Amino acid sequence: MSVVFSIDAPYRGRYELHRLTYGSGGPSVAIVAGLHGNELNGIHAVNLLNKMLRVQRPKGTVHLFPLVNTFGADQATKRWPYDDQDINHSFPGDPDGPVAQRIAHALFEASDADLCIDVHSGAPHVRELPQVRAPMGGEELELARAMKLPVVWRRPGIRLEPTGLIGAWRAAGRKALHVVGGRGITLDNRHATTMANGLANLLGHLGISANLDSPMTVIGDVTHSDVETHRASCGGFFVAEVRVGDRVEPGHLLGYIQSPVGGERLDEVRSSVTGVVMTIRAYPMIHAQELLVRVAGTK
Repeated sequence: MSVVFSIDAPYRGRYELHRLTYGSGGPSVAIVAGLHGNELNGIHAVNLLNKMLRVQRPKGTVHLFPLVNTFGADQATKRWPYDDQDINHSFPGDPDGPVAQRIAHALFEASDADLCIDVHSGAPHVRELPQVRAPMGGEELELARAMKLPVVWRRPGIRLEPTGLIGAWRAAGRKALHVVGGRGITLDNRHATTMANGLANLLGHLGISANLDSPMTVIGDVTHSDVETHRASCGGFFVAEVRVGDRVEPGHLLGYIQSPVGGERLDEVRSSVTGVVMTIRAYPMIHAQELLVRVAGTK
């Protein structure tokens, strides 16, 4: 383990950005988690991968950054707690700027690799089926498929993500993937393990480590046109009738909105496609137009 950046904190010990490195030479992969302090599943997934790599001799280089925003994790907050800055919105960073930009700059420089992967949980109010978000085509899409995660969500445009670490990596000419699974604030060991196995599958595909012979439930590739998104028609209290990973048919009741006082049913949410629940609202208090459910359509 090495410390690639450190800085004094105003009222606690020093901040340190840690990197764990395995192997040497190419190909090289950098895997980052914990940019958002309240996204625990990505942190756990990378640490599970670290345990796998400890007993192997990688044929290439793997850099792991299990937890970037350590102070945010201590306080269960998404942002850097001292000035409420989002480190993921600070890339490519500035070595002489505010602290969040200094951290971003150090991480960006230290994660220079052929392939870079940013691992996240879903937001605190939603739970996500483990998925990898990739461009519509090209080598990155094939690498995403090699992970064998339940969903490969192909996204249009030159950049996978226009801002944040993914955008900065891609602007610098590095291949980049975005992995998401579970819910923020909570630890879902099942989803974290799925993401860790997906990362291990990718390293095996690249010939860096031994292939992982672990069964994975693969739904397949989807694009925005394949994903049915349901948003709240009104404010209220959302009661989900499905979980991520559930298979549904047209007419299947996904959940309903009821009045938080008295429980009067205000609306129902039903699938209009055959598919698998990809995203589900976890925090029940909702406002109109907030995301409730995504269903990945399957043919």
